[in-house]
Amino acid sequence: MLSLSWTGLEVLLLLLLPSWTSPSFISINHGLRVMKGSSAFLSGDHLKFAIPKEKDTCKVEVVMNEPITQRVGKLTPQVFDCHFLPNEVKYIHNGCPLLNEDTVKLRLYRFTETDTFTETFLLRVYLLEPDCNIIHMSNNVLEVSEFYGISRTIDKNLLRFDYERTASLECTVRLDPVETRLPAHGQMVLVEPRPEEPRGDQPHSFFPASQLGTELKCPGGSCALGLKKIGGLKVNCEEFLLMGLRYQHKNPPSPNIDYIAIQVDLTDSRSKIIYKSETAWLPIYIRAGFPNQIPRTAFMAMFVLEVDQFILTSLTTSVLDCEEDETPKPLLVFNITKAPLQGYLTHLLDHTRPISSFTWKDLSDMQIAYQPPNSSHSERRHYQVELEVYDFFFERSAPITVHISIRTADTNAPRVSWNTGLNLLEGQSRAITWEHLQIVDNDNIHAVQLVTVDGLQHGQLTLRGGKGFFFTVADLQAGVIRYHHDDSDSIKDFVVFRIFDGYHSIHHKFPINILPKDDSPPFLIINMVIELDEGQTVLIQSSMLRASDMDSSDDYIFFNITKAPQAGEIMKKPLLGQVGYAVPGFLQRDLFNGIIFYRHFGGEVFDDSFEFVLWDSHEPPNLSVPQVVIIHISPVDDQLPKEAPGVSRHLVVKETEVAYITKKHLHFIDTETFDRELLYTITVPPFFNSSHRHLDAGKLFMVDSIPKLTKNPAAPAVRSFTQNAVNYMKVAYMPPMQDIGPHLQHVQFTFSVTNQHGGTLHGICFNIVILPVDNQVPEVHTNPLIVDEGGQCIINTEHILVSDVDTKLDNIYFSLQRRPSHGRVELDGFPLNPGDTFSWSDLCTLKVRYQHDGAEELQDDIVLEVTDGINSARCGLRVEVVRLA
Repeated sequence: MLSLSWTGLEVLLLLLLPSWTSPSFISINHGLRVMKGSSAFLSGDHLKFAIPKEKDTCKVEVVMNEPITQRVGKLTPQVFDCHFLPNEVKYIHNGCPLLNEDTVKLRLYRFTETDTFTETFLLRVYLLEPDCNIIHMSNNVLEVSEFYGISRTIDKNLLRFDYERTASLECTVRLDPVETRLPAHGQMVLVEPRPEEPRGDQPHSFFPASQLGTELKCPGGSCALGLKKIGGLKVNCEEFLLMGLRYQHKNPPSPNIDYIAIQVDLTDSRSKIIYKSETAWLPIYIRAGFPNQIPRTAFMAMFVLEVDQFILTSLTTSVLDCEEDETPKPLLVFNITKAPLQGYLTHLLDHTRPISSFTWKDLSDMQIAYQPPNSSHSERRHYQVELEVYDFFFERSAPITVHISIRTADTNAPRVSWNTGLNLLEGQSRAITWEHLQIVDNDNIHAVQLVTVDGLQHGQLTLRGGKGFFFTVADLQAGVIRYHHDDSDSIKDFVVFRIFDGYHSIHHKFPINILPKDDSPPFLIINMVIELDEGQTVLIQSSMLRASDMDSSDDYIFFNITKAPQAGEIMKKPLLGQVGYAVPGFLQRDLFNGIIFYRHFGGEVFDDSFEFVLWDSHEPPNLSVPQVVIIHISPVDDQLPKEAPGVSRHLVVKETEVAYITKKHLHFIDTETFDRELLYTITVPPFFNSSHRHLDAGKLFMVDSIPKLTKNPAAPAVRSFTQNAVNYMKVAYMPPMQDIGPHLQHVQFTFSVTNQHGGTLHGICFNIVILPVDNQVPEVHTNPLIVDEGGQCIINTEHILVSDVDTKLDNIYFSLQRRPSHGRVELDGFPLNPGDTFSWSDLCTLKVRYQHDGAEELQDDIVLEVTDGINSARCGLRVEVVRLA
């Protein structure tokens, strides 16, 4: 029999049989450093195993039935792969300030095709004082001066929460006295307002009896009026400090200090993921209390255990017991400091494994037992086990010794002397051999037979490859009995054997421990319809889409997108404010961290979806069946108006007329509202494209504003109008009131068009061509022509001055109306008769002249008609004759 020695919290190595002895599979065990009140992830720098990943399957199990471990924290998950992933295995500290070190008991399983190797060890957790914590306690203390007293309120003078106060973070305080068992000797209360006392001039009957209030019946008579007990609480951090929460002492005698466990969560308001969490124990000083007393042995316990050889025997409180005034007995923890030299203490939930600690509750429930050694002796043997007891606040008792006396067995009945149970990986098979199950019988061991009578809920037994339920000791020793697991997702199985030798019979349970293997695909547990507005980008929260895996970390489930969305894309934004990028898939950890989004492209498609297959972290990955996420998009009028096809945005108008602006000239459409509701706004009034920008270029006006559709300076310019007004020919353009001259003019105005929801197109130009109209009479001015008697003189533009605002001078002609009285008008030397013409160009080129006939008259007249082809005017040119000496 292997001798096991348990000393305090030293590293345990459980080797079930000497034949399994092998070097340690642990290559690195440096322990884990964790800030008090916070959490930390386990990495290969803390714990590493010398087991090739490609060779054997390897699992690590957190041993949960050892209360002397994980005293102020918890390691999760309970079972994980030896080659665990980053951020997969996490230790969470509960905020207790009393211990600077914790331990986690772990059991390593290495599975080959034929054998299972185990190694049990401790992972130390070093607890450090936080240097940048959220919860800050002031130098002020919370105290009660007497038993049943009430403290001052918990407010900003006592506590403050230091975090970055942004809109994206929500700070929440949690109190859970049931889970944390804190406060241990009191409760949290609110002092409700006292009811209004009746005035002296009012009879008490004016006030309902329910409003008068009564004294609370508390021991000592020191309770205040209107106390309301507060149990579990979840409230905003600022509100927590303003609600007037107090501590009330309840259970004397008690230590002089109690605690309130406060958990603060900083939650991302977008993804609802906890960004950071911290826990602290707020101390309450009880001035009437005494320092915490150590547990002590109970007076009535015998501390002697009588055991029959080979018989698993439970300890009772009559054998081992202790007393503690401040801690409820069920919370007391027994720690084995010196194990017995032979045999071991075990828990009946798994009686094949030694334990190093247990609770008083387990002891009271008779779940703690002593397993005697499997060797037979002819005389009584005596062993000792040494223990110490820890209370709720980790004060420990003096050593306690329990004496174990093993009687010799005087029976010929078969007995089980050794039972290690069976450990295997899900879906494997293992032989049940003499190393796992040993039977003794005084008179004839070869006559002992085993029959299966119960169990085998997740597997079956075979004998030499065939179905079997009846076995002999020789079969056990030969290793031909085999258990085959059915590959279901189960973690426990057992076999109950009826063991008999022909005369005597016993029943015995053989436990089977099954470690899960990663053979199950992830499955979807939440798949809600994603709803968003057209063109919006929405965060995909874990409350909308979530998967789980029975065998591996949920964080590393991969959503492999097999059919991408058509109307949008799946995006990842690693940091808030960063530009996102499309991804073909994402980890659930990214989903938890709030960095996965769906972005709608903004098109007029309002139903979308994407398909994906879930992968786990196994190699090769286990794949789920295809899954579909439905996306509903609510339409939004975000489409800008569009110009209708064939529209000219060009108008031609004579300068003397006005012109309607019709749908042929101006027509925009909106796919999401009625066209007639579109609003046109003149942002730049009509202006000339040429250098005449400062001149009036006309205006747009409403036809209804003038009585007759003609040019009217009294018509007010319009600055905005609807498409409906254009459709019904209510909008017109009026050219400038002044004549535009002989040339056509180009005018523009700039406008914007807006739909009902504010979608606006800016800076749109409308072109107008104004045609000149020749409707102005030429204006003529003359200067006298001076000529010598009998001489001649050139008639040029200095003598005849012509202007016409709407006709080019090249188009001006002169017609001689009658001959001069004392001379003649010549063109290129030829005399002109009445009705003959010459042009403005002839004047400019000096082709026209006057010839005097020598008469003695000193004055003559030339009568001309000036015409632009449409309009004409008469003028006279006076001739002054200079007499020669």
